Amino acid sequence: MIVGITIITVSILVNQVTKETFSKNNPGLDAVVGAKGSPLQLILSSIHHIDIPTGNISYKNARKIIKHPAIKSAIPISLGDNFQNFRIVGTNKSFLKLYKANLISGTAWSQPMQAVIGYNVSKITKLKINKFFVGSHGLIDTGDVHAEQPYKVVGVLKKTGTILDNLILTSLDSVWNLHSVTNKDKLEITSLLLKYKNKTSSFSFPRLINKGTNMQAASPSFEISKLLKLTGNAHRIVDYLSVLIMILSFLGILFTLLNNINERKYDLAVLRTLGFSRWKLFSIILSEGMIISILGSTIGLIFGYIVYESMYYFSIVGRSLELGQLSFLNDLFLIWIIVNIIAFITCLVPCIKVYKQNIRSTLLNS
Repeated sequence: MIVGITIITVSILVNQVTKETFSKNNPGLDAVVGAKGSPLQLILSSIHHIDIPTGNISYKNARKIIKHPAIKSAIPISLGDNFQNFRIVGTNKSFLKLYKANLISGTAWSQPMQAVIGYNVSKITKLKINKFFVGSHGLIDTGDVHAEQPYKVVGVLKKTGTILDNLILTSLDSVWNLHSVTNKDKLEITSLLLKYKNKTSSFSFPRLINKGTNMQAASPSFEISKLLKLTGNAHRIVDYLSVLIMILSFLGILFTLLNNINERKYDLAVLRTLGFSRWKLFSIILSEGMIISILGSTIGLIFGYIVYESMYYFSIVGRSLELGQLSFLNDLFLIWIIVNIIAFITCLVPCIKVYKQNIRSTLLNS
């Protein structure tokens, strides 16, 4: 019972939180332009920051896209370094406006090698205003450390419940200077986050980029919907497994109670002679089964939540997941009710057997 409910709980939590996270992390972006490769990889790396980039693109070409008449707004980002597995993102201050972010303390960067850190970054790394830190090359904390050029924290963001809580933001110049890029013709960025002036551009603009340039344009909503469709199939398999385990747990309760009745049928008959009514014995057996069900299902819910929290604290990907408005509680409560209703029906079989027990024949045979 505990194992079955734990699996169901984890499945619901991960499914619900993943959908909420993908939804909240995209602040109405229409497209992402980056190096050719997997469109989904481009979206996951540029918006959700849970994958590696497909490569870099020329900043000179990116500026042409920014000036395109179909584009309402374009925000460049540059990835490549991290601090304690939190990604350092080179961008401009429009990135903060994109997520409607506000500062708890400090200000936004005003010159190279200054950084604004997300709420979770500050909480986990203990970085504060005017503290210095050095980034590591790569997107996980195993690369070479850029010890010669430390960043200075100048601002800490309020909690947003989005990927912004897990990012370190700085200027594009900081990233370029750190990697010794001084030639303006060789400047590169990872991608552009775009919004169209009108939705009709969503048909023509990606085709223009994908066929006419060495870059690609990917739609966040389209790629994430494909991903959720794929993960939905995986969740269904997990759900089927948990249902199978639950069926086995119900059968376990049934046969345990039946075996106990067979072993205790003389004792139950004696209780009847001492004044216990049929309904009294009926309620005793029912209570035994329901205690197993209620305790097992409740502990399973607790264990499921512990597993989810463990994923959050001990996984790099888990840091990108945010527990939302607890909208999953209704689903969990409904499942808990259904499980215990089925357990109740299962327990009725041995209870009815006890209710119909013939005292005289039982005592004579014993």
